Amino acid sequence: MSVVPSQILYLEHGSSRLYAEAIQIVSTRQVCWARPTLLIQNLPESSSHGVRQAAIANAAQSIEHSQLAMYDLEGCPDLIWPIEPFQLAYDLDFFSLLIQLKIAPEDAAAERFPTQRSSSSRLNEFIRSFWQTHPDIFEFNPANELSS
Repeated sequence: MSVVPSQILYLEHGSSRLYAEAIQIVSTRQVCWARPTLLIQNLPESSSHGVRQAAIANAAQSIEHSQLAMYDLEGCPDLIWPIEPFQLAYDLDFFSLLIQLKIAPEDAAAERFPTQRSSSSRLNEFIRSFWQTHPDIFEFNPANELSS
């Protein structure tokens, strides 16, 4: 996969999808400096990308009727993450959801969308669970580094 800075990527894990902006790619180490943007939880537990994407598209059209939990991750720490599990986000639904989160009236946003502290906690939970489930992705082999 060829990734360039400013592209929107996502990681899926369990019933969650983490969207992030690629800031820089370190191809020699196969890692990405990524800025988390949006975390969506409560996606259908389906292995079909189409089913999950349909749930996100439905939320983008009618966010107030969606069962998905959405967390604006502005201000959360950046990640240095292996590039392998990322997927390119081609959908416009991400942008629609992010815009709705940003422009929601404050009283509606306070009621519907979690606080920054809650968003940071959810991001931490996502990262911890991903690490525990996929430890092989994070292994570093210094022998490979020396032979490059």
